[in-house]
Amino acid sequence: MMEYREEDYLMLSGIQHYSFCPRQWALIHIEQQWSENYFTILGNIMHQNAHDKGFTEKRNNKIITRGMSVFSRTLGVRGDCDVVEFHKDKD
Repeated sequence: MMEYREEDYLMLSGIQHYSFCPRQWALIHIEQQWSENYFTILGNIMHQNAHDKGFTEKRNNKIITRGMSVFSRTLGVRGDCDVVEFHKDKD
């Protein structure tokens, strides 16, 4: 099975940007152009706690964590998950 080198990994955030709008992806990731506006600032405020690695919750049979770093050598991707839920296995 092929494995990618770490320096060749794609960022999950970049994949999300591309799927939303290829032109937006190019502006951000190739041309390095970014401009804050009302919507980006509001999004940052709403997203404040999404990557707080110290914020973990337990609810019934699940654990909810934030800011979990993930990567795959075989897919060649890396990034941080906003929120991840772990559910207790019934077995």
